[in-house]
Amino acid sequence: MLSSLSKNDLYRGLVRVLWFFLIISLPITSLPLIARFTGSLVAPLSAIPLAVLLLVWLIPFLIERGKFPIEILPFLYFVLIALVITSLSFFLGGYYSRGRDFFDQSFRAFITVGIGLAFYLLFSVYPQTEGRIRQTLLFINIMGVILIPLTMFEVLLLRKYTVVQNFPGWVLSIRNALAVQSPNTDFTTRVFGFAYEPSWFVRLFDLILFPVWLAAVFQRKSLLKWRLWVFQIEDLLMVLGLVVFAFSSPRIGLLAFLASLAFLTIQLLSRLVQRCTTWYITRRKRPLKNTLWVKILIGVILTVILLGLVAGALVGYITIASSWDNRFQLMLREPIREQLDIFPLSTERIIYFARDLAFFERVIFWISGLDIFNDYPFGVGLGNAGFYFLDHMHGAGFESYELRYLAYRANYLANTKNMWTRLLAETGFIGFAAFLVWLYIQWRSAGVMRKSKSEVLQILGLAGQLFLLAYLFESFSMDSFAMPYQWVMMGLIAAGGLLARKEQKAKDRPAQLA
Repeated sequence: MLSSLSKNDLYRGLVRVLWFFLIISLPITSLPLIARFTGSLVAPLSAIPLAVLLLVWLIPFLIERGKFPIEILPFLYFVLIALVITSLSFFLGGYYSRGRDFFDQSFRAFITVGIGLAFYLLFSVYPQTEGRIRQTLLFINIMGVILIPLTMFEVLLLRKYTVVQNFPGWVLSIRNALAVQSPNTDFTTRVFGFAYEPSWFVRLFDLILFPVWLAAVFQRKSLLKWRLWVFQIEDLLMVLGLVVFAFSSPRIGLLAFLASLAFLTIQLLSRLVQRCTTWYITRRKRPLKNTLWVKILIGVILTVILLGLVAGALVGYITIASSWDNRFQLMLREPIREQLDIFPLSTERIIYFARDLAFFERVIFWISGLDIFNDYPFGVGLGNAGFYFLDHMHGAGFESYELRYLAYRANYLANTKNMWTRLLAETGFIGFAAFLVWLYIQWRSAGVMRKSKSEVLQILGLAGQLFLLAYLFESFSMDSFAMPYQWVMMGLIAAGGLLARKEQKAKDRPAQLA
């Protein structure tokens, strides 16, 4: 069925258009039409082309018994474990709160897992040729080319009108038509495009755009042949992307980006140490019997220099960002610097230090999730942490208006706002371990791609590793399975890993025959 359809030019053109629309629509995270229909804030526009592609491409692929990458299997095990734990959680006694019960919450949670799994499956099986992977990465670049000018315009508007609420009426009308956005963003000075809030916007850069661009820039490989002297298109996209990223004033997003940079810096440092050592040895009249101490000395010197540059850049950014974001102003206050000594470590010290950095509520959510896990190490079932939240919330949380509203007036349940504490609280240590095993397998697949002869797979391999490092940090600020960004990259890693393994087998086969 699929083989006959794939020969039809009209069908192939339709699939290609849908694939393009799926990727370029990723920045719109909460389309009003879908949000009203589902009742969820995570309502990406990309869900529409996804649904169509599932019908017109994935179902025929399944009928033809198409092959799935092995990377999918560990995640299916995780889902099975979560399902078993959730089923057993009904024996905990159960809760009924704010019109919700265990079954209702668990059902909603597994729907979000199903949405994420749909993205993951499609992105792991559709681009299973080098041409389709190249096409997908090019579409991601096009998405960035479209997104950057639009958000640059938003930067100019913020410089002129100070806050979003003061934007011209026609701008607000367009935004409201394309995206449901948090009421708190009316008074924000941060760029956030067509996302629900700035942190969701930052996530797009940290998990998709920056990994692809950084991988191309670091390896000096491009998806396009066009170059201007030594510069390639990804260099320009990376620079402009950093400008937009800076005006979104990220904090956890900044840590995620720095984690990716640290990984690249370690690799760059290794190369520099080797080159400097070789240069030094070749200029000595007497050969060295042991070069270890030379390498250590050069490594220490280069590390100090690089750390100094990074620290200077970070302090410079915080100082500049403090001119439009009061959260960064708090970091520069003298009392904050005096409180950096939080030892002896205690929950109260961490909470109140976070309060002084305008990070109070987030830390309360995280600690509550850990306390739930402490009482229920096997988990309370997917989606059910909110039933236990108020019983495990630290007393300091009642100092917050947001948390008092959540406790006494909100008609919805709380969540942990952190993927790691959510996994621990809801799926226990078994589900948490299964999820980490799956991430490790994804990392290994990205490493296999980096050994490929294909430049496209080399770019995707390094991008996959940078994405996974950023994901470890970004997951501290979001706990939704329905957000598509992580599934796009996870799927591409799986697809590229399958292709790299096929290449490796084809290379090994002639050697075995010989």
